[in-house]
Amino acid sequence: MTVLLTDKIQRDLASGTAWLVVLAAIERSEAPIHGYEIARQLSEESPEGLNFKQGTLYPMLRTMEAEGLISSTLVPSNEGPARKCFRLTPEGRRTLSTWISFWKGAERWVNRVISGTGLSGGSNAR
Repeated sequence: MTVLLTDKIQRDLASGTAWLVVLAAIERSEAPIHGYEIARQLSEESPEGLNFKQGTLYPMLRTMEAEGLISSTLVPSNEGPARKCFRLTPEGRRTLSTWISFWKGAERWVNRVISGTGLSGGSNAR
């Protein structure tokens, strides 16, 4: 497989799941969380080959806020200016819950389909 195709597959997978993982990262934080911390956590947890870039995060956060999925507050910082931190709104929680249900269904479907290829370690190896 060419590097260009591999890069495309990784970009498509990352872009299709970005909103889901960002909403989940915000939800699991006990306190409002700032963008740098969201990006750091997601980068640390991402599988090899998938990168979460900060450059895509901030426009995504602005859109999520405009759509009412998250809210922001300025939180004072000892290291410099106040930081914009995010929490899920009730609508954001409902959206995340729905998205998780869809994701789990899609995951089961994809696993069923790829298990028959013989390439995924499934029982139909050729």
